[in-house]
Amino acid sequence: MEGRNHSSAAFIPAGSVSRMKEDLLKCSEDLFVGYQPRCAIRERPAGKKPQVCVIGAGLAGLRCAEVLLDGGAEVTIMEARDRIGGRIHQKNLNGQALDMGPNWIHGTDDNPVWKLAKKKASLCVVPDTMKVFQPNGEIMSDKDAESGLETVWDLIEQAFKYSNEECLKINSTQTLVHWFHDKLKERPLSEEQRARVLLLAEMWGSFIGDSWHRQSLRWFWLEECLEGENLYVMENHAPIIQHVASRVLDRARVRLSTKVVSIENYPERQDLAVPVDPKDPRVAIRTDEGVLEFDEVVVAVPLGCLQQSTTQFHPPLPSNIETAISNASYSSLEKVYITFPAAFWDTPGAIFPAFAHFLNAESYVPAFQKHSSIEMLPLSSPAVFGPHAKPTLLIYTHDPLAKQVCDLIRGVDPSSQAYYTRLNDFFKPYYSLLPNYDQNSPECTPSGFLATDWHGDDLAGNGSYTNFQASDSHDQGEHIQLDEGVRVIRTGIPERGVWFAGEHTAPFVGLGTTTGAYWSGEMAAFKVLGANGLVPVPAMDVLAREKEEASQHEP
Repeated sequence: MEGRNHSSAAFIPAGSVSRMKEDLLKCSEDLFVGYQPRCAIRERPAGKKPQVCVIGAGLAGLRCAEVLLDGGAEVTIMEARDRIGGRIHQKNLNGQALDMGPNWIHGTDDNPVWKLAKKKASLCVVPDTMKVFQPNGEIMSDKDAESGLETVWDLIEQAFKYSNEECLKINSTQTLVHWFHDKLKERPLSEEQRARVLLLAEMWGSFIGDSWHRQSLRWFWLEECLEGENLYVMENHAPIIQHVASRVLDRARVRLSTKVVSIENYPERQDLAVPVDPKDPRVAIRTDEGVLEFDEVVVAVPLGCLQQSTTQFHPPLPSNIETAISNASYSSLEKVYITFPAAFWDTPGAIFPAFAHFLNAESYVPAFQKHSSIEMLPLSSPAVFGPHAKPTLLIYTHDPLAKQVCDLIRGVDPSSQAYYTRLNDFFKPYYSLLPNYDQNSPECTPSGFLATDWHGDDLAGNGSYTNFQASDSHDQGEHIQLDEGVRVIRTGIPERGVWFAGEHTAPFVGLGTTTGAYWSGEMAAFKVLGANGLVPVPAMDVLAREKEEASQHEP
């Protein structure tokens, strides 16, 4: 599912502009204006550079700092971890540094992260070939899988179109599952065929990082991706993050292992009757080590951290921002790498397909195990991964299975026998179904495991990335506008000198992606510079180019 692109090209008529494209055009116009000289809304002494604090040294924070520094600001980065990168980082498995965060770059059309990655990292297109394991553990026939998936993708494209055109008319509790049930009734299919389509559609959960039963139909259009191919980063994201960091770390003040306790516009008193001066708001950043004062602050922490109020705001955030944060949803995606002495599932004459999907595995896993769908990506094909091919399986999971796995390994030493045994016992029912498996062969015995635990990572907000879930009740959901919520957070609180960055504030087409994180940092920096009468270093930014492209599609 990760290897397939979900862009509007398939469902928007020629000459029309999707909601997603309209938002991208607006963001582009804002950045285009940002390159023009403007009157400052702040009053600073002549020649005084604005002092800006960027909270979070992930991709959004680093890109934000880079643009701020280039534009003439002085920057201090505060990061609670003892490293940079945020959710982009690696851990070692048998001598290989593997990505614990994103593996993919979504879309190539005018994607700045793709342009950076193709210079600094090894990328590949993963073929859209797969085997599907049915609830009984048997492989679905290629004929049945292909015909069923053709219907799945047709209904998904129709759902994108319907959501884009009728968004606010759709009941807020309606899910993608409801859409499939309704539309399948209209098709001349047997009950067996309908059941197969519904089973195959569970794969959507691997893309959004949650069960497809939670996917909002109303806000489904927000899942659209940039056009172009989805590319797998074959080695890891380290060269990408290091390149962005290299343009920042020698110019900014960087404070690692520094947790921000609160962001205050009233450092010496909590008298809310005293208004903030928008011409010189002053922002106090309180850490465990003391208080530092800045002219502006960019909060580039994950959505989950904002939802859990790991950093307090004094005075509290405006109600519209608090509401937007609480209404947003955060995915439960987790990953497990399993490496073997050899890729037993491949033979010289028969390389296993690019993906394997295990759907509703209750018949072949122990009764205690949760069994939401999982996606498996073998990293072993030399034809796909070239010199980076390795006898390793990458498994994507989501709740409830993901939470159960995280609970099993949390606090257990990854080098211990207990860690190995718990993960092997859990995933053996899956990998033992692969071709050529022989329980007596050493080549079929894993040599190591490595699993993520974003559920247990407070600094990641105990989740993975933004997604768009249906409301639990119609009355509550009718008042929730997820798109406007993103815009509200994206706007920040200019009069208080408080701004936000992160994939959850990106142009809609970049939400939940590294590209979105990169763009969001850039956008926040432009706003800060503009407020201080500064102009970014001239560059033909990718979003600015979108202005010209989008205008070509205007009716």
